[in-house]
Amino acid sequence: MPLLTSAFTGPGPDTLDDWHLRDAQTHGHHGISLQKALDLVKDRKPTKVRVAIIDSGIDVNHEDLKGNVWINAKEVAGNGKDDDGNGYADDMNGWNFMGRADGTNMEHANLELTRLYRKMAPEMGKYADLKSVPKERQADWKKFKDMETKIQQELTEAGGEYQQIKGLLVFYAKADSAFVSMFGDSYTPEQVAGVKSDDKKVQQMQAFMLQMLGQGLTNANLKKYVEYLEGKLQYNYNPEFIDRAVVGDDPDDFSNLRYGNADVAARQADHGTHVAGIVGAMRGNKLGIEGIATNVEIMALRAVPNGDEFDKDIAAAIRYAADNGARIINMSFGKSYSAHPDKVHDAIRYAEQKGVLMVHAAGNDSENLDKAMNYPHPYYAFQKTPCTTWLTIGASSGTGKADFAGSFSNYGKKTVDVFSPGVQVYSLKPDNTYEHESGTSMAAPVTSGIAALVLSYFPNLTAVQLKEIILSSSVKYPKLKVTLPGTEDKMVPFKNLSRTGGVVNAYEAMKKAMTY
Repeated sequence: MPLLTSAFTGPGPDTLDDWHLRDAQTHGHHGISLQKALDLVKDRKPTKVRVAIIDSGIDVNHEDLKGNVWINAKEVAGNGKDDDGNGYADDMNGWNFMGRADGTNMEHANLELTRLYRKMAPEMGKYADLKSVPKERQADWKKFKDMETKIQQELTEAGGEYQQIKGLLVFYAKADSAFVSMFGDSYTPEQVAGVKSDDKKVQQMQAFMLQMLGQGLTNANLKKYVEYLEGKLQYNYNPEFIDRAVVGDDPDDFSNLRYGNADVAARQADHGTHVAGIVGAMRGNKLGIEGIATNVEIMALRAVPNGDEFDKDIAAAIRYAADNGARIINMSFGKSYSAHPDKVHDAIRYAEQKGVLMVHAAGNDSENLDKAMNYPHPYYAFQKTPCTTWLTIGASSGTGKADFAGSFSNYGKKTVDVFSPGVQVYSLKPDNTYEHESGTSMAAPVTSGIAALVLSYFPNLTAVQLKEIILSSSVKYPKLKVTLPGTEDKMVPFKNLSRTGGVVNAYEAMKKAMTY
């Protein structure tokens, strides 16, 4: 999944809107202790910190964000000229690497698996079996057949789920209509449970609705899941869908990274707006939520479609951020295959040399990244040393109990640096709305927000120092055992799920920064 949110995000143990900002000792929620951090530096004046959000798009006009959006002062809005000479005309708030100059934008995309399969199909598809393949190409043929099997399995499973959920939606509509007629729009589980009837249809609807309400499954998130399944069937795993046709460039040609347009929101800004709000929603304006960072400038970089991102777009976005003053880059996306890992690696190294801290979501496949792959990452097989300014982030809940590690979160003793609040985090959605979401996509910007907060009060810190502060100040849970993500009852030490064994904390990070 490129947009790293969990499929169903109904109410869980952390439904308090600001739980991720709270303090374990004061409030009982294992958040980042934000207020305690702010109290430490109340006599200091923060400086501006620019944070790039590489994502699906951002609603830069959101009521609770627009005051903290980066404005390119060297550019004149709407004149069609590249006033500042950076290669991008009218880039007032960032750039969209998934569109044409005429304003047409890409929304849906294949997975990289599907693209690689399509690229290999003309040659490998003509061989009937392994014996007929030239010896020097047999490894490629096996890879091709493995991809074919994976695509067919995904299409079959998604198709079956799609029909099942569509059926649930039909019955949900009937049951919902019945209870709305009895109790009105805001009926409660208690009211549903209290219905007395000898009618078997009413009893069925009652049992069904209690089950749905108990699992936090609403008509809205069922529809969202249907859309997700439709995306898998029509676009992600469909080799017949040619995703890059909308942009019109060659995604394998990295010689020109000056393409796209200035529409940083487009029509898919849900995910990116949520991520941006966690980092930098305006504080003290009595609207919506409180962002983590103070004095922040959000740079919007659109490079993540409904499908797998293109390596070219990611490399271009990283370079743009580094060249245009971003001190931190948040990357809440990822994929299992990469067509051009060397080009993305070059961009990562470029940003590292520019002193940029890069924060990447670990992914939502409940996998051990010590054994599985999630691109991009800080240590490709062809490089000798890892990137020194990169953080990989897993997702935690606020309970401090067995479900402390997000059930969906990837993990890894060697490959995931630290965990961060990412279960039921409340943040912005387009058109001045707000919503809870779960995912390592939420955990990464919590970490980016802490980094930006610390940097705003200690602007002379380097990206390497900032990374050291976040990791060394993470709160440890040496005796806590948690359910291993992806399992129902396998218990493991929480300290074994990441390099630090800890969870990020703004207060502890600020204390640490004061010693530098």
